Amino acid sequence: MFRTALINKSLRTHRLLATWLAAVLLVVLALVSGGAHAGDDDPPGRVGRVTESQGQAWVYDTDADEWVALQRNRTITSGSRIAVDGNARLEFRVGSTTVRLAGASELEVRRLDDERIELFLLDGSAALRVRSQDVSREIEVATPEGRFTPRRTGHYRIDRRDGSSVATSWNGELHFENDDSALNVGAGRSAEFWREANTTRYTWSESQNDEFADWVARANREDDRSGAVTRYVSPEMTGYEDLDRNGQWESHPEYGPVWAPTTVVAGWAPYRYGHWTWMSPWGWTWVDDAPWGFAPFHYGRWVVVGGRWCWAPGRYVARPVYAPALVAWIGHGHVSAGAPVVGWVPLAPREPYYPHYARGGGYWKSVNSAHLHLFPSATPRTIPTRAIRYANQGVPGGLSAVPSTALVSRRPIAPAVAQIDPTVRNDLSNQQWRPHVPPPGVARTIAVPRGNNNDGSSATPSPALRPGAPPGMRPPSGTAQQPPAATVAREPREQIPRPVRPPPVTGRTQHSVPAQVRSEALPQLQTPPRTTTPQPSPPEARRAPIPGPEVHRIREPQRTPSPARPETREPARPQVQPAPAPRAAMPAPAPRAAMPAPAPHAASPQPQQPQMQQREAQREVQRGRPPEARARIPEQQRGQGREQMR
Repeated sequence: MFRTALINKSLRTHRLLATWLAAVLLVVLALVSGGAHAGDDDPPGRVGRVTESQGQAWVYDTDADEWVALQRNRTITSGSRIAVDGNARLEFRVGSTTVRLAGASELEVRRLDDERIELFLLDGSAALRVRSQDVSREIEVATPEGRFTPRRTGHYRIDRRDGSSVATSWNGELHFENDDSALNVGAGRSAEFWREANTTRYTWSESQNDEFADWVARANREDDRSGAVTRYVSPEMTGYEDLDRNGQWESHPEYGPVWAPTTVVAGWAPYRYGHWTWMSPWGWTWVDDAPWGFAPFHYGRWVVVGGRWCWAPGRYVARPVYAPALVAWIGHGHVSAGAPVVGWVPLAPREPYYPHYARGGGYWKSVNSAHLHLFPSATPRTIPTRAIRYANQGVPGGLSAVPSTALVSRRPIAPAVAQIDPTVRNDLSNQQWRPHVPPPGVARTIAVPRGNNNDGSSATPSPALRPGAPPGMRPPSGTAQQPPAATVAREPREQIPRPVRPPPVTGRTQHSVPAQVRSEALPQLQTPPRTTTPQPSPPEARRAPIPGPEVHRIREPQRTPSPARPETREPARPQVQPAPAPRAAMPAPAPRAAMPAPAPHAASPQPQQPQMQQREAQREVQRGRPPEARARIPEQQRGQGREQMR
């Protein structure tokens, strides 16, 4: 009885524990699903940044409906369409991941957010370096032939030219996948993929050793030598790699680690040496001129320590959330030199950032997560209505004020600050201000031509092409026509056809796959129709496998040339050349002179025939044999003829 009571009590305890765990699990799932639903409206927390540009590169600005020259520290996000001129190169980074583009390359960022990095290579060459194993599962580089995803950290290259894609794995493993096939490209290997008769085909090829590969290798070695320290900030903070080589870290008793730039101009202040640009979905976004000027202006706070400006990143966050500019906008209603004045102040560590763009309920906490421990307990999560005097407002150089037109025209801010009356600047620095949103972006004005179309309707203008584009080229489809109005509303990025290439640039060099790679990789494309000339090479050397369990049973083709390749090489061309005419009309050689000329040779030129016969007769006489003895004797009667002549 006692034992039975213990068993029943144990069962009741287990049931209660299971019920309690189920209830907790339901609550957690509800919170997670609610948070995920609320985050659907948040702007992306992960972005890219242009780190290096050699030569001219362009980005298609959908808000301004024009091509804009790419500058260092320009933010790269979903929908960015990048084109690199033929003699240029470009590098941009997304956290710890690096993407490098060769000349004459065109790439579209289809998706860049907290969950995915999806790139589409339209043309040219792209090199990818992945340093994080977690991020490697989120990256995808697509071409018209298929999708390439890294399986682990490493160095990869993808080329898209002449209707085919070449994937190279310098280090790591790259996975190719399409609707009908899949293949893994291991370290040190390169494979070419193309579509033929609605079927994906592939062949192993040699890695390309060109100037672009050398440039990528040098850049990777330089990154390894620099060895950016990630003790204070996460490597997934875009722009972290430039902090150590351009500044010094110190420890502050209140704010934790702080960073100060090593070299700045006299009178330098944050958010003054650069320009503003309008970017969706954030609005006005800061682009700094300093080579290190990305992370300190889109993450963290600024504070004056020991008479100099220092950047305080806050607590370590594995994946910090990007902000367009961590400033407070002030100065509404002031006028200087007949123009409205707008001003801003960099936020201090104890001051929260209030986004002025659309976001979800949990975004405020995410974007301020590194400094939440410094905020007062009663800090509101919505924009306060009371007047505030910001900590950096009275610091010399802390307040920047410019005419509002300086924002619209992307003008450098430092010269525009000097145009403001010092009295107006002092008034702005000494007052308390209610937080307000920055000035709105000004709609682009389009001059409507006076001419009419053939149907009598007014002609609508086309957006400007990229500078240097041929006059006959058209802009990307979907933006070729604008409504005939004085102002044009901005198009969302989703309305622009993704696969459409931007217009080419004059002088862009055209690259092609080397001849030896093309002849080895695609021998069938240079031969007559395949129905009359079967190829003896094994089928797995020409067609990628179908997805499924058979993917793991792929037999790699032999590296030796297949028997069918000699048919496509250049030495086969002399076979089609006609033989020289005199050689066809010549009689038999001298050793066969005893035999009369065959019947087909009777058509030889008549002027030469008597002379040749005389020469043959003389030779026969010298040998002691009359020429008539063997003339026109059939083969089977030669023995009898010789006996009769005796």
